Amino acid sequence: MYYFRKLWLWLLFILGMGMIVLHYGYRLLAMILPIIFKFSQLDMNEYNSINNRIYEFSNNGYELLLIILLLTIPILVSWLALNLISGQFQRDIYSDRFTRSLIRHIPTEIKLVSSEEKRANWWIRKGRIVKKHGKLVLRIPCGNNAAIVDIIRRRCDGYANQWLAQNYPNSNWSPLEIKHGLFITWLYIREK
Repeated sequence: MYYFRKLWLWLLFILGMGMIVLHYGYRLLAMILPIIFKFSQLDMNEYNSINNRIYEFSNNGYELLLIILLLTIPILVSWLALNLISGQFQRDIYSDRFTRSLIRHIPTEIKLVSSEEKRANWWIRKGRIVKKHGKLVLRIPCGNNAAIVDIIRRRCDGYANQWLAQNYPNSNWSPLEIKHGLFITWLYIREK
């Protein structure tokens, strides 16, 4: 859950803003429309028809977003509970700390190198510690660019195993492995 925090925070933000806009937007339009119709000397029967349609749209949209929000909150709470029970929440926090320690500040003077370094930073942020077949695995996607794979591998050499041994003292870690997939190359460090 912590790993996908940007996704669900954006979802909650969009739902909340949508509800606010639908609720208060109708009230604002209900105050502005009569003034516009009076100044334009338009038929007030049209105003009533438009006002009723806007009210129905606002009310139905607000209720729909409220239902989606009320369904989303229990899903998020159960997801959090499952992550807390399985220990993935703590592993995601550790993953975040580890990836932040690998990210480098890149000066913008050297364009070619800085673009590859920035792309490497982007891929490193996607790194995650997961439990697979009862063993912990650190996996970092690298894309298919050989220069980016080399940059990430150089950053992880030595440091990753040392960091993992320090934060997971009861585990032994195998050396860094590079696995080439169809579209993405992955760096793996597995628990022995």
